[in-house]
Amino acid sequence: MHHASALLIIDMQHDFAVPGGACEVPGAHATIPAIRRVLLRYRELDWPIFHITRAYLANSSTVERSRLQAFAARPMVVPGTQGCSFAPGLEPLGHEYHIVKPRFSAFMATELDLILRRLGVRQVVVTGTQLPFCLRTTLFDGLCLDYDMLLLTDATSSRTPEIHAANIQDITDVGICCTTVDNYLTTLPG
Repeated sequence: MHHASALLIIDMQHDFAVPGGACEVPGAHATIPAIRRVLLRYRELDWPIFHITRAYLANSSTVERSRLQAFAARPMVVPGTQGCSFAPGLEPLGHEYHIVKPRFSAFMATELDLILRRLGVRQVVVTGTQLPFCLRTTLFDGLCLDYDMLLLTDATSSRTPEIHAANIQDITDVGICCTTVDNYLTTLPG
């Protein structure tokens, strides 16, 4: 049960990736078609797909210290609300993994590393929102755990194009591959 590669779709939830969401990232909604192209290809190949999400309890006990004020003003990704649900078109299928992360990185205090190792995955492909926070910490943690990390630049989003470009430069400089969906899909079997 060894797989060359696994796909992460990070925080593509209503509150982050649908217009009007409580903590909407500008541009996140526009990446849904690109993420979906990769998702559908992974489904065809029967490769591992991980839907990584956030969930903050309404009592704020699970919110990062740095976000408490924002959460008090406008609660986000509260379980049972539409804001916590998956962005349209990116809902997981029953056999796909769904991991709720307690902090920015998909690796911190989750079973992601354990499952990737069990599956024999070496390369982790990252999509979702937003690049400077959850994607970047996931990319760096994955690199530290010795995975071959890969960022799909047009299947990810940041608050502004300038922030996006600066983060891609940093991520490239540390030795993580950054490429487009089109380029990446040409490297896959079939």
